[in-house]
This record gives sequence, structure tokens and C-alpha cells, in this order.
Amino acid sequence: MRSQSHRGRDRRLEEEKERFLDGIGYPKEAPFVVDSFQQEAINSVVNGQDTLVVAPTGSGKTHIALEAIKAALIQKQRAVYTTPLKALSNTKFNEFKKRFEPEFKVGLLTGDRKIDGDAGIVVATTEIYRNELYRSAERYSIVVLDEVHFIADPQRGPVWEESIILTPSSTALLMLSASISNAAEIAEWLAEVRGKPCNVVIKKERSVELRFGFIHPEFGVLPLTDANGQLLKQVVEFYGGSGLDDSGMRLKGGSFSRNNREGRNGSHRRR
Repeated sequence: MRSQSHRGRDRRLEEEKERFLDGIGYPKEAPFVVDSFQQEAINSVVNGQDTLVVAPTGSGKTHIALEAIKAALIQKQRAVYTTPLKALSNTKFNEFKKRFEPEFKVGLLTGDRKIDGDAGIVVATTEIYRNELYRSAERYSIVVLDEVHFIADPQRGPVWEESIILTPSSTALLMLSASISNAAEIAEWLAEVRGKPCNVVIKKERSVELRFGFIHPEFGVLPLTDANGQLLKQVVEFYGGSGLDDSGMRLKGGSFSRNNREGRNGSHRRR
């Protein structure tokens, strides 16, 4: 039989889990209301201005792009939406097809797929868009650079730099990111290399709450902290006696040493 102390512990952990998971799921249906930062950014892009939007994940940055693209299409102009990943480009392609077709055709350009490259809306990886700029000055009214914080990546950053520099100044750049911290500095550089000002739109408040959790091997999903903001006892006990190894990339000691030994012993037994 389980002791009373164990039953009490389990009850407290269940309460912590319920608190941690409370409210997670589909939100209640409600009329969509455009946020002020979204409207500011939409107006900026539609008026032909380069615009850098920095807002937390889940704030609705894609809505800005959709409305700007729609405005361009109504005026019989073209738009391109770029992402850093093939998978994300494929996802956006399918999303845009549902949103805009059959009224407006949607194309896709990645390293693996080329579909309707002359469509009114083209979804592309940023590298493919940059390569197209080298071959010809393709005229788009609006160019969306999603995840523009990749400009700071040591290996891939030059692709974003070249895309910004080579895009004709008559085109409006819409740059989206959740994690740029030096927006003013980037806007200043943009104005220098493109010869036109760049508007910066920032939203700091999170629309979707960010919670930190931990998957415990025995107790499952747990919050990192209790209702009083203190580290949960089970988390402290699991990490107790552990630390980073010489590489700074792996944990050693405590539970991790035991897990490693058990893993090695198990592999020896399997042999």
C-alpha cells in the first residue's frame, strides 16, 4: 500500500499539473478584432513603406502579411512571401491556397518544388528568392521576409542581407520576427542600404501566455515552479548534483549519471 505521505504528494502534484495545464486548448469563438499594432503595420506596407514588425509568437504577424498581400492583389500587383525553411514554405503555400484561390493564383518556389512561379502570390524559401534576384529584377509590389532574425545567423545571415539589398527600392519590404532585440539598429541599416526609411512596429505584450514545464520520467508533465513561484521540489531533486560537462552542452552527475549507467548496463545486457 502507498503511504499517506505518498498519497499527499501525488495529490499535490495533480493540483500543480491542473494549474499548469489550465486554459490550454482551443479558445472560445469571438469576433476578430484587429490589434492596433497590426493596423499600423498594414497601413505602413500598403503605403509602400519598408516595415519591420517585432511581436511575440501568436500575436498575429501573419495577418499583417495577408492583408498587405490582399491589397496588392486587388491592385493587380504581385507579392512574394519568403520563409527560411522548405517545410514552412510548404505549409504557407497550402494555407495561402485555401485563403486566396480560386480568385488569385498561389505559386511555390523551393529547392524541391516549382509550382506556378508566375502566380500573383509566390511562396518561396529565402534562398530561392535571393537566387531569383541574381538572375533578374523580378518586380513584386510587396516582399515578405518571415523570420527575418535569421539575418544574424553566421552561416545563413548573408542570404537575408542580400535579399534586402537586391530587392528594388520601389518594392515594400515587410519583415516579421518574434525575437529581434535591435530593431532600431536594423531599421537604420535598412534606410542606409535601400535609400528609404523603414518603419518599426513593436508589440511587447504576449497574446498567448508563455509557461515553462518539465517532463519528469516518473511524474510526467510538471510545471517548473509551484504556485508560489518556487522551483518544484521534484525538479530540484531530479537535477540535484548535476551540472554541465566540459563541452557545456550535456548534463552530468546526479540523475544523469544514473541514467547513463543504466543505459550502458542495459546495452551490455542486450548484447
